[in-house]
Amino acid sequence: MRSDRYRLERLLGEGNKKRVHLALDSHLDRKVALAFVKTGGLDENEVVRVREEARDLARLGDHPHVVTIHDILEEEGEVVLVMEYLAGGDLRSLLARSAGHRLPIEHTLRIADHLTQALEHAHGHGVLHRDLNPANVWLDASGSAKLGDFGLAVSLARSRMVREGLLVTAVAYMAPEQALGRSADERGDLYSLGAVLYELATGRPPFLGDDAVSVLSQHIHTAPVAPSWHDASVPPALEALILRLLAKPPEERPPSAAAVREVLAVIAAAEVNGLSASPNGVPNPLDRLASGVFVGRDKEMAALRAGVEDAFSDRGSCLLLAGEPGIGKTRCAEELVTYARLRNARVLVGRCVEGEGAPAYWPWVQILRELASQLGPASVRSSFGPDAGELAQIVPELVEQSEAVEASAGADALQLRFRLFDSVSRVLTREATAHPIVLLIDDLHRADTPSLLLLQHIVRESTRARLLIVGTYRDVEVDAAHPLASVLAELAPMVRELVLGSFDIEGLARFIEIATGSAAPIAVVESIQELTQGNPLFATEVVRLLVSEGRMDRPLDDRRDRISRAPGIRHTINRRLERLSEPTLRVLGAASVSGREFDLETLEYTCPKLTSDELMSCIDEALATRTIDTVGNSGTRYQFTHVLIRDALYERLSTSARLRSH
Repeated sequence: MRSDRYRLERLLGEGNKKRVHLALDSHLDRKVALAFVKTGGLDENEVVRVREEARDLARLGDHPHVVTIHDILEEEGEVVLVMEYLAGGDLRSLLARSAGHRLPIEHTLRIADHLTQALEHAHGHGVLHRDLNPANVWLDASGSAKLGDFGLAVSLARSRMVREGLLVTAVAYMAPEQALGRSADERGDLYSLGAVLYELATGRPPFLGDDAVSVLSQHIHTAPVAPSWHDASVPPALEALILRLLAKPPEERPPSAAAVREVLAVIAAAEVNGLSASPNGVPNPLDRLASGVFVGRDKEMAALRAGVEDAFSDRGSCLLLAGEPGIGKTRCAEELVTYARLRNARVLVGRCVEGEGAPAYWPWVQILRELASQLGPASVRSSFGPDAGELAQIVPELVEQSEAVEASAGADALQLRFRLFDSVSRVLTREATAHPIVLLIDDLHRADTPSLLLLQHIVRESTRARLLIVGTYRDVEVDAAHPLASVLAELAPMVRELVLGSFDIEGLARFIEIATGSAAPIAVVESIQELTQGNPLFATEVVRLLVSEGRMDRPLDDRRDRISRAPGIRHTINRRLERLSEPTLRVLGAASVSGREFDLETLEYTCPKLTSDELMSCIDEALATRTIDTVGNSGTRYQFTHVLIRDALYERLSTSARLRSH
C-alpha cells in the first residue's frame, strides 16, 4: 500500500509512540506526513483502541489549528496516519533553535491562542487530547500552530513507562490526575497547556527530574517555581494564568479552553498597549520557590521500588526509612507512593501523631478506614465481614458497613488484642492477594506502643503476602528506652533499614537548582553546605533567606544568626534539644562557647561539678542523638553535627554563663 501510493522521502522524527516520515502522495502529487504508530508488543484489544483513537482524531475535520488527517491505513500490522505536511516542523524543534529555548512573549501568546482554539474545537466534539506537549504542536510555513496526536496510545505509553522505566516525553506535561490513572476531563488538557506555556515563556518545563517517576511525583506533590523567576519579563497576568492552569485540583483550573482564550486576549491587548505591570504590586520573591523538591536518593528509591516489585511477585517485605529531622524521609515516602500508584498497587497510609488525645492504634485506624473507603460498602461486606467484629474494637463503623456481628464477649484484654492483631493481618493479607498493597506508616517514633506491637505482628505474618510495609522514623529520637527500639530489635532479621544521609555538594547543587529554577554558583553552594551540612530542611531555609534578599549569586557572609532564627530551623533544632537531659544541655551549652569543635579537657575545666563518669554520660547521650560527632581518632575531640545547633545552644546561655565559660 505504501509503495503503491506513498513514496517515503525522509524521516521527520521518532518518539516513543510513533515514527513520522515525509512522503509524496503520488495520486494527488502533494507532500504528506506518514505517522507509523508503534503497536509492537500490544495485544489485539490495545491495537483496536489505537485505531479508534485515530478515527476520533480524523473526525475533528478541517480546523485551522488542528492537524488534518487525510487517511488511516494499516501497513504490516502498523496503524499509519496520513496527515497534512507542515513545513515549519514541530514546536519542540523551534524551542531547541530559539535563544534560551524560549519564545518572545508575543509569540508565546499567539501560539497559546491557536492551541486554545484547537482544544475548544476538540472538546466541543467530545475529544480529549491527553498528550499535549511541544512535540505534538506543528507549525505551517507562516508560523501558525496546529495541534496533532490527540491521545494516541497515551495510556499504553504510560503503562510501558512504569513497566520498562522509559522516560516518556509527555510526563513533563501530564496532569496529576492523569499520572495517577484517574479519570481526566477537559481540565487535564488545560493543565498540559499550562505546562507548555510555562516552557514557551521560561525555556524549560515546570518540573525537571532524573526519571519519569520523579517528574510525575512533582506534578502530584510540588508547586512549580513561578515563571518570572526564570524570566522577569514574563507578564504578571500571564504568570497568574499559567500557575492557575497548573493547579493540582482540576476544579481550581479555568473551566474551559474558551475561558483561557478570553484571558489570553486581555493579556495580549495589555502587552500591545504596554500595560503589563502587576495589578498587585511587586510579587513576593519567595512565591517563586518550588516546595517539596526531591533529588538524589537513588539507592534508597531503588530499594523502595524493588519492594513494590517484590509485592507483585508474592514476596512481602518491610523497609524502614530512618534519619534526622528534615532529612527527607517523608519526601522519599511520597515518591514511593507515586511509584506504587503508577504500578496500580493499593496504597494505604497511616500517620502517627504525638501528644495527648490521639487514640490507641491511630495509624491503623487511618489505614483501615482508607481501605474501607477504597473498597466501597459492597466490597467491605465481603472483605471485612469475617473480621469486622474484632476490628470494631478500634474502628466501630466497620460493623455497620459489613453487617457483621459484634466481637465475642468474655475474653480478657490479651485475647482481645491478639484477635484484633490477627484480624488486621488477615484483612490486609486477603486484600493483598487480589491487589498488591503498599502500606506506609509515617513518623513511627511518635507511635503508641499498641500500634508498634501490631506492626510487629503484621510484619511477622506477611512475609508471603503481596504486601510492602514501609515505615519512617527519626532515629535521633529513638534511644534504648523508646518502645520502637525493642520492636526494631525483634524485627531486625525481617526488615531492611535505609538511613538517609545529608546531601553532598553535587546533590545540594541539584536541590538548589530545582528549588530556584537556576544553577547557583559553586561558591554559594559550598557556603550553604558548610552551614547546613547538607540537611535539606536547613538548606531550604537558607535558600529562602538568600532569595528574599536577592543574594543567590553571592556566598553567605556574617548573617548566620539570622538564618538560625528562621522558623523552620528553630523549630527543628528546638525539638532535637528538647530530647536531651538537663545535664547534657548544660554540658553542650558550655561546649558551644568553644565554637563548632571542642575537646574533653575543656569540658572538664568548664564543668567542674560533674564527675568524669557524669560528663562522659552526657557526651554519650549527645553522640547517641547525633547532636555531636567525634573528630578524628583521639576519642576526646568532638564537633556539633550542625553549626546551627551550636548557635542555638549558645543563644540559650545567659551572659554570665558565657563569661564563666569563656
